[in-house]
Amino acid sequence: MPWLSHLVGIAIILIILLDIFLTVLYPRSGKNTPSLLLSKGIWELFRRLGRLPVSNSPNLLSYCGPTLLIVVIVFWVCSLAVGFALLLWPALGQGIQASQGDTPTDFATALYYSGFTLTTLGVGDLVPKSGIWRVVTVLEAGIGFSIITATITYLLSVYSALNRRNTFALSLYHRSGHHADAVELLLGLRGYGQFELATQEITDITRDLLFLLESHHAYPVLHYFRFREARYSMAQMALISLDLATLIKSALNPHLYQPLINSSAVTELERGGLDLLSQMANSFLNEAALDQPLDRQYWRERYVKSVARLHEQDIVTVADVEAGADRYVALRQQWEPMVLALARYMDYCWEEISP
Repeated sequence: MPWLSHLVGIAIILIILLDIFLTVLYPRSGKNTPSLLLSKGIWELFRRLGRLPVSNSPNLLSYCGPTLLIVVIVFWVCSLAVGFALLLWPALGQGIQASQGDTPTDFATALYYSGFTLTTLGVGDLVPKSGIWRVVTVLEAGIGFSIITATITYLLSVYSALNRRNTFALSLYHRSGHHADAVELLLGLRGYGQFELATQEITDITRDLLFLLESHHAYPVLHYFRFREARYSMAQMALISLDLATLIKSALNPHLYQPLINSSAVTELERGGLDLLSQMANSFLNEAALDQPLDRQYWRERYVKSVARLHEQDIVTVADVEAGADRYVALRQQWEPMVLALARYMDYCWEEISP
């Protein structure tokens, strides 16, 4: 039944072209494309393999991101080759013939012809003899050339965004005292004690945070680049950024530092961080993952220590520490469940994210 082969081939070609379009050119569609589903499946496979007694989970998971890129590209190329092979298969021996001798009519020959046409090799031992199959051959070669160009551009863009993400992660890590401690970052913003330049620096942090959000919109595969060091994790970047905004709003004296607390920079940092986490949660997590027990007593103890640390450095804090702790807990419970779930999804221990 030649019509069935044509129908299946055209369906495969259209699905893969749509997948490439939604992945490379219009990634903000929010659709579960075949390549995204494939990425999630491979990540789960790496996680399961990493939990085997004979494997080294952190080392193994660090190879997932590059592996995903290779698998997705191979999936695109092979699927298109198979789709065009199904489309061309019934034409072997009639519309497509061998340059010399008899023309094989098996599917392997159709796949061979489709493969060298898609990759623009142009071997020439099989040639189209009628107008329609010449058009199909030229169309396949054009698609193959476009896919190669788009793939190279995509790879360069992914690694450029990854490099900027890692640079931002290292900046936060070093500025927070190498311990993901937002208090140390806040102390570094104090200037001469009045946080004169803090708003600009917080704005810069927010800009990098929002770039991180947009990068993951454009290249969802970035999420699966999981490095051994927790300093590069999305969870730790979100933790430091949101804990900074939470401490500013709950620990600093509201009368003395009101311009900073109510500044658009701090508001944008808080909202940008929450937006980042909610987008990640919608894309990669489920409701069960977000339903985690929260240690609010630990948060209160951490807050009291943070206030004491600020007080040691002559920064005026809230007069009522208990009321400040209540506000800190209320603000923190808005984002910590997502940070915790994100860390677990990426197979990090919480002690790595928040030493």
